[in-house]
Amino acid sequence: MNTVLITGASAGIGYEFAKIFAENGWRLIIAARRPEKLEAAAQKLRSEYNAEVYDFPADLSKPDGPTQLYERIISEGLQMDALINNAGSGCYGKFVETDPKEFHRMISLNITGLTLLTRCILPDMIARGSGKILNVSSLGGFQPDPFGAVYGATKAYELMLTESLYGELIGTGVTVTALCPGPTKSEFAEISGKREAGFAADTRAVAKAGYRALMRGKLVEVPTCKYKMETAAMKLISIKLRARIVRMWQSRQK
Repeated sequence: MNTVLITGASAGIGYEFAKIFAENGWRLIIAARRPEKLEAAAQKLRSEYNAEVYDFPADLSKPDGPTQLYERIISEGLQMDALINNAGSGCYGKFVETDPKEFHRMISLNITGLTLLTRCILPDMIARGSGKILNVSSLGGFQPDPFGAVYGATKAYELMLTESLYGELIGTGVTVTALCPGPTKSEFAEISGKREAGFAADTRAVAKAGYRALMRGKLVEVPTCKYKMETAAMKLISIKLRARIVRMWQSRQK
């Protein structure tokens, strides 16, 4: 039985990924920061999908969080055939008015935690000659993100890391994919201090697009036709104009 590790799996896109993998017969390792929500998600997956589920609470924003999670998984004798780097945090507001602790939290989780967990798991995949990794980036990784400057920068990092690893992993049997959704119907907007967009995409549709892209070994996936068209249109205009357009849109979401 193939095994997948999904971070940030207690809600939102991560939980939808867990359901999709369970439907396709995968063993699940789910990780999240909030133990109660994680345990509830695991119980639901077991009862509704008869899935084999390991739930490991983990705070990947802490310096030793990724290593501790990896070591716990290995101690259980589990092999990870796929990794979904979904855990992430956001904070919206003016850069100069935002508490620097919020920046530290975002960078620690979105960049450092994701990078170090991937570094822990990737050598095992390369040694076996097989494995799949998906990083949940964002449309914000393609364009300026006024009022979400640090969040957008972390997502640009995730996208660039994915594209760079693709070049390194050619011929290894390991594939890497970046999923780049726009606003999605989940608790993320509320937690990050942003009003959910009226046109936000369905969470399951986003996760399904990511799953299909991962299985095909696609490098970058922008889910839904709307976000594909938006990405294509943004590439046709100058960076200054992109920044103005996103600034106007972001101002309406507070």
